[in-house]
Amino acid sequence: MAGLALIAPEIILLATAVLALFADVLVRGRERAGAWVGAVGAALAAGAAWLGGQGSVPLFGAVFAIDGASQVARIATGLLTCLFLMWLASSGLRRGGERTYTSLVLFAALGATLMSGARDWVVLMLSLEVATMPAYVLMGFERRNDRGLEGALKYFLLSMIASALFFYGLSFVVGMSGATAMSATHMEPGLIGAVAAAFIAAGLLAKLSAAPFQWWAPDAYTGAPSPSVAFVSAVPKVAGLLAFARVVQVLAPQVPSLRPLLVGAALLSMVIGNLAAYPQTDLRRLMAYSGVAHAGYLLVGLAAGTPAGLNAALFYALAYAVPSMGVMLVVARHGETLADLRGLAVRRPSAAWVTTAMLLSLVGVPPLGGFIGKLYLFTSAMDAGLAWVAGIGIVMSAVSAGFYFRVIRAMFFESPEGAVEKGAGPKVASAVVVVCALATLAIGVMSSPLVAAISFAKP
Repeated sequence: MAGLALIAPEIILLATAVLALFADVLVRGRERAGAWVGAVGAALAAGAAWLGGQGSVPLFGAVFAIDGASQVARIATGLLTCLFLMWLASSGLRRGGERTYTSLVLFAALGATLMSGARDWVVLMLSLEVATMPAYVLMGFERRNDRGLEGALKYFLLSMIASALFFYGLSFVVGMSGATAMSATHMEPGLIGAVAAAFIAAGLLAKLSAAPFQWWAPDAYTGAPSPSVAFVSAVPKVAGLLAFARVVQVLAPQVPSLRPLLVGAALLSMVIGNLAAYPQTDLRRLMAYSGVAHAGYLLVGLAAGTPAGLNAALFYALAYAVPSMGVMLVVARHGETLADLRGLAVRRPSAAWVTTAMLLSLVGVPPLGGFIGKLYLFTSAMDAGLAWVAGIGIVMSAVSAGFYFRVIRAMFFESPEGAVEKGAGPKVASAVVVVCALATLAIGVMSSPLVAAISFAKP
């Protein structure tokens, strides 16, 4: 029973995902009952993760275990999924289909929580696919949108290639180790170990939309429904980063070539993401390149390879996911281009102010979560002898202010005349965005207990 208690969040998410498909049939007259049921289930899963504590699951042969990092990631996944589904239940979709959409979101969250606790390479592989497969459908959910279908297809094809690279690299690892458990991993020094690590890293870099495998993200985000971008660009990245941290934790001490590979990917992501975001006028495309840049910041912590670096990377993943999702929910409600947001401060002052707070966090303005996260990341990099990488990261953070402030300028200093009016918006949807802004501030102000809760146990 103790083992089942540890996987209670996964059981709840699975049951809720199935129930959401039939919620509007069971609750007649409530077209969006599935989204509300999903929100409740996600909240219960977060509560179960909080109460379940830490430990291994003996009935599965210790292939699944919860440490501090896993517990934080599972709680965050549940809460962010709950907020997203509350927004969805209040705002709805352009073409309906909330119950199917909700079920896909919950299955993606299920894969993310499984990935957070994986201690076996096979479990990590399977949970990674459970988390990403629903995302393909979410990104192409508007079937009559040719551009969205094209972006979803690009996402699917590149993700499949990334999975193949990841699995191929793991085949070397399992072959050399003679076991699938992470704790039993033994890599032979030399070319084979370096090739295996390169394939694994390439697969995970593509999943995180990090350079040089980021090219799918702008096209996929631009054509996808904005709510899908809000979820896919934020929530799964927390678990994806944690999975990458496990790989670094296991392989980096045995494969010295992994560190320079991560450094190169971090530099490319920060430079390409920040510079390519400048000319964008479509906010989904802008946030796609923003995600590439922030993937680079996360890789700085992984490249450090120290416990402090891994902790800082997971903390920053949370500090990025919350405002990123909040900004995209505002975009989904008030317009998908810079022109749509002109004069938002006049039309919807509260939406403009909370969006500004979240954008400032993404820039790295104190005392918001983004600033504290970057402080931890760059400090860990300097302590690990990567001061020059941290310096480039600081410069790129300053550069990013340019395109984020373009959005702020449009909201506050450009005329609302001719802007698209989206309506006042449901109260619950507005409250969700405010909660995201408050959580962004809380992550920064209360960073010490959160960082203390994050701890990576040995696989």
